[in-house]
Formats: sequence, structure tokens, C-alpha cells
Amino acid sequence: MANTFEERFRAEYGDVLRLARARVAREHAPISTVTLANELYLALRGREDKNFDSRGAFMAYVSRAMRSLLIDMARERMAQKRSADLVPLSLGLEVPDLGGTPEQLVAFDEALNRLKQLDVRLERVAELRVVMGMEIGEIAEVLAVSEPTVTRDWRRAKAFLIKALGAEP
Repeated sequence: MANTFEERFRAEYGDVLRLARARVAREHAPISTVTLANELYLALRGREDKNFDSRGAFMAYVSRAMRSLLIDMARERMAQKRSADLVPLSLGLEVPDLGGTPEQLVAFDEALNRLKQLDVRLERVAELRVVMGMEIGEIAEVLAVSEPTVTRDWRRAKAFLIKALGAEP
């Protein structure tokens, strides 16, 4: 059983690539899927303090780390080009397409952080759904809750994000 980060990363590399591929495509990020996965590995390797008893715990950790890495990359792009035109952000899709500008990605991250202050589980559901592109069943497994609970949480989180971002539903 893979418990350390490095063991689990090797065992789940295919899923990490799949999630990275979905994220890169959704955001039109200027990075390849393999490069994102490798950057994630380099940023997190040697984490002997982290043990992963389940795939769900590992994927939740990777989700948070990938989000952080993508936010840092967006901030770098924002610093490089301050005059980007904003494209309306749409949360009307079941899994929102957050592609567009680095400003939108940073605004989304800030909205997730505000949501976390209100309800940690809602923030986790939104992060796993939007950042990692996970399905309701996968999120239920990661969070160890029922699918109807995830569906309700996703509706609430999505409503919060629409309001926080001033996006069209």
C-alpha cells in the first residue's frame, strides 16, 4: 500500500495526469499536462510528513496543491501583462469553464477562500469540482459523504461563487 507522497504519486500518476490535462484544457494554461504534473511533483516531493491512507486523501491533497500552483502561475502571468481584457466568467455550466484571464483565476481563488471562511466542506466540494474536474461520485468518495450531500453542497457553493464573482448563472 502506497502511503508516502512519492509512493502514492507513482501509484496514482495516471489520475494526476488526467486531472492536470482537464485543468490545463479548462484554463488554457500555458503549460503542458506533463509539465504541470512534474511541477507538482517537484513542489511536493520529499514530504515524509504526509501519509496517505487512501486514494481520496491523496487526491484531496493533490487538488489543493495543484490549485495553489496554478494560482501562483496566474499571478506571474498577471504581473507580466497587466492590460489583459477580461472575459466574462460563466458558472452556469455544471463544471464551470474558468478559462480566460489570470485575473479571473485569482478572483476565483479569493472567492474560494471566502467560501472556506463560511463552510470548509463547501469550499472543498467547489475546489474538487472546479479545480480538479471531479464528478459528484468521486467527490463523495474523497470527502466520505453521500452523493446527495455533495450535490446539495455543490448547488450551495456554486450559488455563492456566482454571487461572489458577479458571474452569469
